[in-house]
Amino acid sequence: MKLKKEQALILSLIKDDLVNQKLLLGLDALGLRAADYYLQLSDTIFSLMDFPESNHSDRVFELYLDLTKKVRFVDISQSHDQLDELAREIYAELTVHRSTLNTAR
Repeated sequence: MKLKKEQALILSLIKDDLVNQKLLLGLDALGLRAADYYLQLSDTIFSLMDFPESNHSDRVFELYLDLTKKVRFVDISQSHDQLDELAREIYAELTVHRSTLNTAR
């Protein structure tokens, strides 16, 4: 039960991060400097998923940032289905990399 709640929380945080990323990318496209409004949710996500401080975690973090940029192509004005799908894709990718880290320990 706890695992399901934790997964739901992490998925919610990823989705929130994607919405924020979508806003920041849009503001940047308009020529507004939006980097100061980054929420740092990714740090919380990585902490909740127990990613250790390591070079591999840094590479996974870069992958996470690349994956969140896909939100640029998601239209959230009509439905959040694509957003939910992207959040699940990102969570699955992080889970695979976390498993790889745990087996390497």
